Parts: sequence; C-alpha cells; structure tokens
Amino acid sequence: MPANSIDTFFACVLIVSAVLASIALLSGTLTAQTNSVQDSNQDEYFRAVSESMLWNVGNPTNWGSTGNTVPQSFGLAKESSVLTDELDIDKISRLNPQNLFSLTYPNILEAAGMTDNALGLSASQLLDISVSLSGNSTMGNATEYTFNFFVSQQGIPVQTSLHCYIVANDFEADAYGNTSTDGLGYVNFELPNASNGTALLVTFARANVDPTITAYQTYRFEHLSSENQTDNTFLTLTPLDYTLYLTQNQPGISIQNSLAFSYDYQTNLTATSNSTYTIPTISDSSPIVLVTCGSNSSTFFTEWTSYPQIPFYVGADFQNSESQEFTYLVTVNGFLCRLTFQFGGLAP
Repeated sequence: MPANSIDTFFACVLIVSAVLASIALLSGTLTAQTNSVQDSNQDEYFRAVSESMLWNVGNPTNWGSTGNTVPQSFGLAKESSVLTDELDIDKISRLNPQNLFSLTYPNILEAAGMTDNALGLSASQLLDISVSLSGNSTMGNATEYTFNFFVSQQGIPVQTSLHCYIVANDFEADAYGNTSTDGLGYVNFELPNASNGTALLVTFARANVDPTITAYQTYRFEHLSSENQTDNTFLTLTPLDYTLYLTQNQPGISIQNSLAFSYDYQTNLTATSNSTYTIPTISDSSPIVLVTCGSNSSTFFTEWTSYPQIPFYVGADFQNSESQEFTYLVTVNGFLCRLTFQFGGLAP
C-alpha cells in the first residue's frame, strides 16, 4: 500500500475513534443528567405528597374520630386548627396497628393515591427516656424503690423536669424529679407491702428549654411478687374520640378502675359501659397515658396505652430496599413529635 494511503487510513481511524469516544462521553453525560433530573423530580414529587398528607384534613374531614370510616382522601391535619402544624389526635391514633380502629395499609395507600408506590409512616417522641430500677429496700410495712433515668434527644443528653406516677394494687402516688445537664436523674417511691403484685411506673419528661417538648415512658415491675406480666396480657386498650375501649384478652376479668395521666394532671376516668370510659379533655402540652387496673382471679394487673398512640410504624418494610425519607416536626395535643414518611421508587 502506498505511504499516502496508509497515512489516510490511520487518519480516518483516528477520526472515527474520536467521534465514537465523543458519542460515548455525551451518552454517559446525558444519562447522568437524565437520572439526576428523574431523581430530582421524584424527590419533589414525594415531598409534595408527604406535605399534602400532613397539611390537608382529608375527606371526610372527621375521618379520624369515626372508627368505621375509611377516608376517601388522606389528610392528617386537625380540622379548624389555628396552628399550621397541628395534626388530629384521632387520625394519628388510627395509624397505629394496635388501635382497634386502625386503617389497613391498603386503606392508607388508596386514600393517599399511592397504589403504585411503597409507603411507610412512623411517629415518635422527641425525647428518649430510659428507666432502670437501681435498688429497693424493705423496712417495716413498706418498700422503697429507687428509679434512675436518662433522657436524651437523638443521643444528646437533655435537662428536663420529671413527673412520675406509680400505680399498684389499691395504691397510687406521684413524685417529681429532674435530669441534670448530663441527662441523668432519679426518683424514690415508697410502696406499702400490702400492695404487692404488678406495679406500673409512668414517667413524663419535659425539656426545660421548651414545655412543648414533653414525652412519656412506662416501666412495669413486680412489687414483692413473682408475677411477670407483659403488655396486653389481660386487656387491649384503644383510645378514639376521647373514649377508651377495653378489649378482654382473657375470661373472668374484673375491672377496678381506669386512670389518665399527663405531665401536669391525673384523673379517674368515668365508665360509660362495661368496656368504655370517657377520656377528659386535658389542657396540657403532653401525651396522655391511660392505665386500667383489674384482676383475673387472684392476679392484679395493670394495662396501659397512650393518647395519641405514639410511637408507631405502619407500611412497607424498607430494610433491604432504597427509599426516600421526609421528616417533619408536628404538634399533636399541644406537644411536639416527629412524623416520618418513607417512599419507594416510582413504578415503571
């Protein structure tokens, strides 16, 4: 082949290679840009959906307070609220799978218009309260218990005021305490030995910097007894529309009383039937803990739930799959909590 032909051949090869390289580079750039736009669009779409569910009341607007109603459109906002971030206490409670009137996952997806996506909803308190029984001593007709507390927010210690309640067999008491800047504190209680059996400690912690940051924790222990009761052994408690519903899990149960606790208040509930009690409206920026006491033969028990029923998780399991997450601080019953939405990818 003549020299000039060889030069022309290699020049053509170089030109073609350069063109192919440019096309490949451009294709990769366009693909990355397209994916970026799609991700951005998906992110904005899911954000808009979550905010729509938060700030709209849904249809019907009172779907939370009627246990047999499945909303046609999903919205968690409290109707006629003067606050932009206030959610309805009953709509939130009906998301908890433990609630007798809870919405099913398909109900939520359909009402939210998310039948082509995966969705998860969770609610949690802003404060984490750890409780431990550090010691007890019996003298005469009473036993003194010491409980230790550690209060934190996302792992950071929080200085709080504590209000603790004890519920035991024919005995109730309360005590105040606090946690220091390291989040640690303690409270002592003295229980009559005659009140032996399962006892329940209900603790509220309120951040010193903001009274709307209030949370609760419960701690069940055995007072001079070998019983070992777990939650929902005897009763399942369901609050809705300021009514407490009792569902018996065992036969032969006798109910003694039901009580409501918040950070500032304690009250006995009024029975409206053998299985329902009226929950009073409590003007306190606090969760409400509802406790029912009773007996099964010779066994004394305490069962409890919270109103609203927080924390909870409902929806898809994203443990081994990608999801987009949006978290909001919202107000329920005057206290702040954290509501998180998780979304799967858009359907192809």
